[in-house]
Amino acid sequence: MRSHHGCDPGNRSHSGRVRSVIKNPDRALELAVLTDQSFSSLPRLAITPEGSTEPMKKLHVICFLFDPITGGPTIRARAVYERMIADGYEVRVAFPLGEGSAAGYIAESGIPVDRLMVRKPVPPSKPGPFLKFAFQLPLALWRTVRYLKQHKPDVIHVNGAFDIGPALAGRIAGVPVVWHLNDTIFSKRFSRLLGVFVKRTAMVVVAAAERVAEHYGVSGGHTVVIHAPVNVERFTRRDPDSFPRAEPVLGLLGNWNWVKGQDRFVETIQRLRDAGSPVRGRAMGKFPDSQKAFWEPVLATIEASGLEEVIERPGFVENTAAALRDIDILLLTSHSEASPICVHEAMSIGIPQVVFDVGGVREMLGDGDRAAGMIVPEGDVGAMTAAVERLLADASLYARMALNGQKRARAYFSLEACIARHEAAYADAVSRYAKKRA
Repeated sequence: MRSHHGCDPGNRSHSGRVRSVIKNPDRALELAVLTDQSFSSLPRLAITPEGSTEPMKKLHVICFLFDPITGGPTIRARAVYERMIADGYEVRVAFPLGEGSAAGYIAESGIPVDRLMVRKPVPPSKPGPFLKFAFQLPLALWRTVRYLKQHKPDVIHVNGAFDIGPALAGRIAGVPVVWHLNDTIFSKRFSRLLGVFVKRTAMVVVAAAERVAEHYGVSGGHTVVIHAPVNVERFTRRDPDSFPRAEPVLGLLGNWNWVKGQDRFVETIQRLRDAGSPVRGRAMGKFPDSQKAFWEPVLATIEASGLEEVIERPGFVENTAAALRDIDILLLTSHSEASPICVHEAMSIGIPQVVFDVGGVREMLGDGDRAAGMIVPEGDVGAMTAAVERLLADASLYARMALNGQKRARAYFSLEACIARHEAAYADAVSRYAKKRA
C-alpha cells in the first residue's frame, strides 16, 4: 500500500510496481487531492507481460494471519478484502489454532475463513513453547503445503515477521510470497536476522511503516510500505471547536497486554489528576486470558489508586468509530508499534493525539505546523503528561492538530489507496515469480 507515507499511490512503473517517491510529509500533503482522486481513474494493468495493457487478472489470494485474537492486521485484512472480493478477487484468510474472535470477525463479513491444524508461531524468547512449536513445525509445513495445493492460490500474504511456517510452505508449494512486517517487537539484532530470511523468501516485502522496514533492514529493493488504512466514511469529521471539554476524556485503544502499555496510561492519568487536572480515562480493548499476568496487576493499581470511577474499562469495543468520537485526546502508550490503526482513525475524526515515539507514528502524524499530534520519547510518562497539559491549555494548538489529522487521514491513508497498494504488491509478486521461473 505505500509510498513513504502510506496509501498514496506514489509512482506506477510499466510492470505495475509501486515505489516510494514522496519523502517529505508536507509535500505529500500538498499532493493529497491528486493522490486520492487518481485511484478511481487508474487502469488495472495485466501482471504479464511487462508493458501489456490488457485487463488485470483478478488473482486468487490466501492471507495468513498468525494471531487468532482480533488486532490491527485482522481489521486491515477485513477492510481490504471485503472490497477486493467485491471487485472480483478470490480471497481466503487462514488462521492457526487458538482462542480468539479474529476468525469470526473476518467470517461475518463474508470472507472465507479456514482454521489450519497448526500452532500459532512462538518466538525464541519463550523457550518451552518455542521448542514445542519448532518440534511440530515439519508437520505444520506438510499440512500448510497440502492446504495450498488444494486451493491453488496465485499468491499468499504472510503477516508477522516470525510467521515462517506459511512463508516456507509457499516456497515449497511454488506459490509467490508477499511477507508483511507488522511490528518492531523483536530486538534490532534479531530482527535483522529475520529480515535476511524474509528478503530471501518473499517476492515482495511489505512493511507497515518506513521505520519498520529500517528496523528489519529490508528498506529498498522489493520492499513497499503499506500503512494501515482508515475508512473515512465511517470515521467522519467532527467539529474541533466543541473540544476539549471541561472534563476531558483521554482514550486508549488496544487489547490489554504489555505491548500496549495500559499501565503507562494509568500512570499518566494519575499524574494529571495529582496536578489538579479533571481528566478522565477510557481504556478500550479486550482482556485476553493469556495476558492476565499483565492486566490483573494494572486493574489492582487502578483500584488501589482510587481511579475506578475515573478510568473506564469497557472491554472490546465493536463500534470504534462511535467510541472514539467521545474522546478528547487519544494516547498511545505502547512499547512497540508499526502502523497503529487507532492513530489513523483518530486523525480521520479530528482527535489530537499524544504518542510515544514508536514504529511509524512519526510518519503518520507528521511534524511542525502540520502535525496531527504530539510525539514524546518512548516510555517517558512525564513527557506525555506535560504534552497533554499543553494540548489542553492551548485551544488554537488543539484545533490546528485536529484539522491537520482530518486532512492527513484523507490524504495518505484512505482505504481505496490502501487496496490499490495491496493489488499492486500481489501483481508484482506474481510477475517477479513468473520471471524468476522463466
